[in-house]
Amino acid sequence: MAEYLAITQQTCSWLLAHNAVTSALYKAIENREVESLTKGEFAAGPLRLAGTTDGRFVSVWNKEYLSGTGHEAWGIIKLSGPFGLLSHLSIGQQVFERQIYVFNQRLQSLIIDSDFIHRSWPNGCQTCLAGRGTEARQFSICYFEGSPGFGALNAKAVIAIGPAHDFNVLQKEIARETEAMTPIAAAADGIIDTRRRPLIEAPAFHALREALSPARQHEFQFDKVSVSASFHHRTSGILPHETAFWSYDDWITKGALNDAQRAVLESDVLLRHPVRVIGPAGSGKTLLMQLLAIRYLRRAEQNQSECKFLYIVHNAAMAQTVSDRFRTLGAEDYFTNPIQNLKITTLAEFGRQVSGLTEAMVIDKDAQQTKLFQLTQVRDSLRKVLSENAEKVAASPLMSQVATNEDLFIVFAALIVTEISNAIKGRGLTDNEKGYVNAETPLSRLHGVLNTTERQIIFSCFKSYHAAVFEQFEMLDSDDIALTLAGRLRTPLWQLKRKKEAFDFICVDEAQLFNENERRIFPYLANGHASHTPIALALDDAQDLYAFSSAGLATLGIADVEDKNLPSNHRSTREIVDLAFFIIQQTTDLFSTDFPDFKSIEEAMVSSTHPLAAPPFIITCNDEQPSFGRFAVKQVQKLRASNVRQIAVVCHAETYWKEMLDAFTASGLPLHVLQQRGEKVAPDQPMVVLSRPAFVGGQEFDAVFAVGLEQGIVPPRIVDNVALASAVEQQVLREMYLVITRARYRYIALLNKGAIPNSILQAALTERKLSKSVVGAN
Repeated sequence: MAEYLAITQQTCSWLLAHNAVTSALYKAIENREVESLTKGEFAAGPLRLAGTTDGRFVSVWNKEYLSGTGHEAWGIIKLSGPFGLLSHLSIGQQVFERQIYVFNQRLQSLIIDSDFIHRSWPNGCQTCLAGRGTEARQFSICYFEGSPGFGALNAKAVIAIGPAHDFNVLQKEIARETEAMTPIAAAADGIIDTRRRPLIEAPAFHALREALSPARQHEFQFDKVSVSASFHHRTSGILPHETAFWSYDDWITKGALNDAQRAVLESDVLLRHPVRVIGPAGSGKTLLMQLLAIRYLRRAEQNQSECKFLYIVHNAAMAQTVSDRFRTLGAEDYFTNPIQNLKITTLAEFGRQVSGLTEAMVIDKDAQQTKLFQLTQVRDSLRKVLSENAEKVAASPLMSQVATNEDLFIVFAALIVTEISNAIKGRGLTDNEKGYVNAETPLSRLHGVLNTTERQIIFSCFKSYHAAVFEQFEMLDSDDIALTLAGRLRTPLWQLKRKKEAFDFICVDEAQLFNENERRIFPYLANGHASHTPIALALDDAQDLYAFSSAGLATLGIADVEDKNLPSNHRSTREIVDLAFFIIQQTTDLFSTDFPDFKSIEEAMVSSTHPLAAPPFIITCNDEQPSFGRFAVKQVQKLRASNVRQIAVVCHAETYWKEMLDAFTASGLPLHVLQQRGEKVAPDQPMVVLSRPAFVGGQEFDAVFAVGLEQGIVPPRIVDNVALASAVEQQVLREMYLVITRARYRYIALLNKGAIPNSILQAALTERKLSKSVVGAN
């Protein structure tokens, strides 16, 4: 039987507003349904339950309210034994509700209602009435609070026992339980980060699922729209190129939308709550967002009412692509119509305009170019700081590895960019080095795995970066723009102006590309006419390459978001799709109930018998080749001779980038080097595309060569820091998934002479998701 139940503070707050869920959760505890959580995870709506493999601890959390630091504030309930929650079943539910209330109050340092007869005791524990009913008021619960630093706690925690009658006995018992608080909180944090199989349609938790489902049931009971399966049935056989020039009316009437797209479109979900449209590449997220925008604008036009729609993209190339697509759909008039208006912009450009910044004050109008510049400057600053702090580097095994391993250096620099953004700038610590270095509570996942010496190096890197960008170049980076914009939007003046100047609806395309500082801005862009934030966010979490720290949307100000999952629409062979899902299911935070249903996506797949198709495989450069770059060119030339027209070479390892670039530039092949995500590639022209993983999102190729997936290279070897090594591996898994899903017919991993596949490819080989190929000297 489970001994302890841990619930995050924000989840306690959420449960207090959802009585039916709280009651069903208690029943699941009372009926011992939580015992099934040793082998799987409960997932319904935003609620998650999971346990340790030994069955002792169970964690409960709302995924939308996670802090993103890797360490949550936990309320811990003793379940078993004479002082456990289940010791008096007749009042168990009341006690559970009271404990949730206490956790929510005390984890926020708020006082307990005086009606609950709160008392403090000499040993530091506290008591209050166990419940609201006549019987429950004869009992008390006892709790003890621990702050960061107490017993090595990383965040505040509260542990509660009871109900019981005797105050003296409760005090003695809670003194013993306080020793368990730190290991339980650590186990609870670990449960969130551990990958498990979901409990799909298990008989346990039926009542809890029902309590979480009414909103979804209501959503599909259309009172104004009738969805006729016969009328809306998707027409099979419509190829992508046939729809390239379709208008909005074509998409609505010709039956090419799938059931999920049509349900979201016709149910007017944005009128009731925020929506997160989730789906892998090619599932139609962007199309759905655009159709939603036109639907609301047309309705406003018919009703002769005002409608302002904001469509946010990440960079200028994507803005141009989206604008062109809206023109094709027939929405160009809304660009200039002041009454029913459609504004397409990058967040960086919008922030620059609203904040009154000139172009000379920012690094680049394009957010993508700005972030690339930031990464380059951080790399330069990190090299400088490492060379100037030899003693500190020598004292840190991690920093010693960063200084001597170029592949690890490249990855670590990218993590520092995020750290500067979220933990330093986002928390207002730019002038407070001690506040960053000596913080007891982790400010981010990276911050939590670094010691104080390593944090000093990170902050020195920030100061060097800041001196170069802000003081030497006298420019603002994308975070400066986002924070400046946020400062303006949080003022009383904007609260008055937003009713007229802000927007009725907001769409954010590829939301995974925006960092936490940028995501916090989105709620302020709505005009406040609705009680919720009318925002739709389209994203594929698997393409969030630097998701080392990611707070829940509710934590960032977008509460009660509903997920809408679009089915996979992979225009790849079954073998490539199979490999892609094998890779992504190794991640800790993307493993969910949304397993690939090959029956439902089989129609969209390319036939494995297609003349150009071949199962995924690995080839290793042989000794006869003059260089790895020349070997890669030869493999591409062989495929082109087999009539494979569009080929991508994606370089996962920065170590090989220059060699690949030089070799393909000298090869005479029709080469296109991708410089940013969303860049246009002519779909009908034979060419070779060279790219880094971050830039291939949204593209499709006949074949993809992956370079650098070698043991010790990608992911780079990290010794004596398991948490960081695991996080870097998660990033590589996302990159690999993204790259694999770009391939229609062939996926080939290229290895250098003497290299062996990384552990991820090795696992795929073991599971026969790909094979090794022997290549001759010619």
